[in-house]
Amino acid sequence: MAKLMIYGASGYTGGLIGDQAKAMGLDFMVAGRSQSSTITTATALNVPHRVFDLFDASLIDSNLEGVAVLLNCSGPFQNTAEQLIDACIRNKVHYLDTSAELISYEYAEQKDKAAQAAGRVLESTGPRGAVESVDIALHVSGAMSRGSLITAQQGAKTGCLERRDGALVDRSATTQPFDFANDQGSVACFPVTLPDLITLHKFFGVPNVKTFVYATGTAFANSNLDSMPAGPTKDERDASPYDVAITVTTKGGAVKRAAMHSVNGYSYIGIASAEAARRVLAGNITPGFQLSSVAFGYDFADSVGEEVLSSVEML
Repeated sequence: MAKLMIYGASGYTGGLIGDQAKAMGLDFMVAGRSQSSTITTATALNVPHRVFDLFDASLIDSNLEGVAVLLNCSGPFQNTAEQLIDACIRNKVHYLDTSAELISYEYAEQKDKAAQAAGRVLESTGPRGAVESVDIALHVSGAMSRGSLITAQQGAKTGCLERRDGALVDRSATTQPFDFANDQGSVACFPVTLPDLITLHKFFGVPNVKTFVYATGTAFANSNLDSMPAGPTKDERDASPYDVAITVTTKGGAVKRAAMHSVNGYSYIGIASAEAARRVLAGNITPGFQLSSVAFGYDFADSVGEEVLSSVEML
């Protein structure tokens, strides 16, 4: 019986991960709430499948029988993460997800001790105390998936947060300039709520964190969701790399800036999620709430088997 379950494999991101898992030769099954789309995906990949929704805890439990690792790709994660995290802890199953939503990171952090007690991983794929603040901006280019836009629309209704003196607080919509070292110079980035507000504080002890996004091309373009394709094609992803700019201020007042260039975010998550699942299946685990770069080493992005980081530049 397959030990890895990819839940939400019929979605855009789940489909990328399923294709990568198949190419890697992983033994897995697919699962989801829609019988027709789950069966179609399972048939295309020639893997087993299970169909279940998340309203009944006992139903989830019965469908996790024999599963060692659950990879949740079913967003918006505010509708799926809590139920599946709880079920994985009850059934001693390792939980991974592809979420970029703060709510699932917050819930995983709350369940950290319970997961440690169960010996299970809760993972959403340095020295403490030296850094006073981190400002980080993501440059998103090209088209977004339909699911990402649905999640972004829901997130826009909840306002924007920052980490200030260790606490999550509301923040203004003031933009901030960042240089992505891509020959465009400094550009104005708008504030958003990203999971770095949780992870940089929990794993690195950073008390002050602000997160931003700069969108180009058709990213976040207004569109009729029903008429949109599921997500960008491979050619579109290849033509739309991502960039990250970061400003770090130490407690001594020193300021360091850097930029990182990578493949398109959807391409990366397909590769990295399948690789993370493979490593957890192989027993490479640290129980509790984890970040992939912490659980597997800070070179994880460079070690997933394909060229995903083109360069990192100090500015």
